[in-house]
Amino acid sequence: MSTVDEDGGSRPVTPESVALVIEEGDAPSDEEVARWLADQLDGWLDRDRVVIGVVVGELLDNARRYASPPYVVRLGVDEVREVLVVAVRDAPLTRFDGWDRGAGLLLVDALCSRWGVLAKPGSTVVWAELVFD
Repeated sequence: MSTVDEDGGSRPVTPESVALVIEEGDAPSDEEVARWLADQLDGWLDRDRVVIGVVVGELLDNARRYASPPYVVRLGVDEVREVLVVAVRDAPLTRFDGWDRGAGLLLVDALCSRWGVLAKPGSTVVWAELVFD
């Protein structure tokens, strides 16, 4: 598990994006991911941190359940549109056994202003935008 930002370093979320990279063989616990996220969101309001945590958790859980590593969790602030963008990129599975019906993306839909999926050969990105007052 490693953290990178656009400059190759690690720091709290700013207009640049920051990413957590989970490689094949890495198995960070939910607590480790939560600590990484808390470090990135230092200074954010507690209620906003909770919402962001739910969205990151649901998107990462979907990636772990339905895709393959590496998983890349990216956070970035779009200052022009005043939104936080959460994105999780993964490598698609070579076989697919179907979807389980769960509430994960329903939660993402309820908490985010927009979300979507970008599928490319070799990777899938599920992204979500959060607007805070």
